[in-house]
Amino acid sequence: MVSDRVPPYAVRVGGTLLPKPIAGHPALELCNTLAGWDDPQETRHEWLTSAADVAVWLEFTGLVAAPPRADLLAGVRELRTVAYRLFRHRDESAFPALARLADEANAHRRLTPEGFRLPPSDEPRHPLYAVALAVADLLTSPARDTVRACPGAGCGWLFLDPRGRRVWCSMAACGNRAKVRTYAARNR
Repeated sequence: MVSDRVPPYAVRVGGTLLPKPIAGHPALELCNTLAGWDDPQETRHEWLTSAADVAVWLEFTGLVAAPPRADLLAGVRELRTVAYRLFRHRDESAFPALARLADEANAHRRLTPEGFRLPPSDEPRHPLYAVALAVADLLTSPARDTVRACPGAGCGWLFLDPRGRRVWCSMAACGNRAKVRTYAARNR
């Protein structure tokens, strides 16, 4: 029997389990669709396991509504790796991959009274453009200097910390586990 219980770091959207949005920006929420970035490959937790998961995640984050497509899964995962390298490790060698996609996406944006927007489109790469523009938006804003990584074991999730006081992705998840470990170590 499959449990309907949802862990404190997750949310159920329809029938899809996704990471709870804790980051403060869609670009970081993208990075958080993989847990355990610094862990061995076999112990990481992948949230985007299918094209349907990607479609649900894209709509849930408010980026774009898109039909599930296998090539979109691969593209979003590649962009996620680029984004994580840029935000977590400040790896400038990842920048050209983002720049190429963001330049391609910019060719599709239109000026509206609310600013530049990516209009709805059936273009197959449209959902990827929306994600790339979100990553570029954060990367080129002052908020990029407030990106922090959760030190929780097996986590590595990224989040904005504008006040410089936040330690954990979530006190209910990683923060609580750390408190339990500290308490157990103190009482041995």
